Amino acid sequence: MFEKLIDSFEKLCLQIIIEILLVPVTIFKLFQEPHRCYDFSINEMEKEETERFRDYLSPIKLSVYTSVIISVLLMDYSGQQSFISKIKGLSMVEKALFIFLINNSTAVLFSVLLLGYKKEKVNSTTFRTLLFSFIYTTVYTSTPFFILILSTMFLGQTIDVLSYLKHIETLQTYGAKDDIFFLVFVVFIIIGLIGLVKLFKALHYILKENFRYHPYVVWFFTLLFFVIQIYYARGFV
Repeated sequence: MFEKLIDSFEKLCLQIIIEILLVPVTIFKLFQEPHRCYDFSINEMEKEETERFRDYLSPIKLSVYTSVIISVLLMDYSGQQSFISKIKGLSMVEKALFIFLINNSTAVLFSVLLLGYKKEKVNSTTFRTLLFSFIYTTVYTSTPFFILILSTMFLGQTIDVLSYLKHIETLQTYGAKDDIFFLVFVVFIIIGLIGLVKLFKALHYILKENFRYHPYVVWFFTLLFFVIQIYYARGFV
C-alpha cells in the first residue's frame, strides 16, 4: 500500500515537472507562429483523448500555469490597485477557481458568439476547438506580465510602477536593483508590443478559418475581439 502511494506521488511529481518545463516550450511555439493557436487545437481534437497534448501543454493547463499563478502573485505584488487584491471572504482554492474563470471569460464569450453564428451546439467538437484556440491567445497578454511579475518578485520590488517611480524620485542615487528593474520593464514593454501583434494575427487567423468568404466580417470581429481582450487585460492587471 505504502509503495503504491510512493509510486503515485513519484508519477505526480514527474508529471508536474514535465508540465512546468513545457510551459516555456508551448509559449515559444505560440509566439513563433500565431496560427498555431488554432492549428494546435484542430490537430489535437482529431486525436484520441489519451493521445492529446503530449508535446506541449493543453490550453487549460497552460492557463492554470500562467493566468492563475500570475493572478495569485498579483495579490502580493500589485498593491491595492488590482481588483484581485480586493477579493475577500474566499479560500485560496475558491479564489484561484474564480480567477481562472474570469481570466478565460473572453475565450468563452468569443467561442459562444462564433458558435451562434455557425449555428452549432455548445457541446460540439467545434466549441471545444474554438475555446481552446481563444484560451491559447491569452498567452500573448499574460506572458509579458508573467516575466515582469517574476522578475519583480525576485528583485523585491512592486509592479505598481507609478508608486515605484515616485519612490525613486526621493532617492539621490540609483542602485543595481533599480537599474535591473528598469531593464526588465523595457523588456516587458518590448515583449508586450510583440504580443499585441501576435494576438491580432492569431485572432484574425481563427476568425478567417471560421468566417470563410466573409472578409469584412473577419476584419470587423478581429478588431472587436482584439479591443475587448486588450481592454479586459488592461483592466484586470
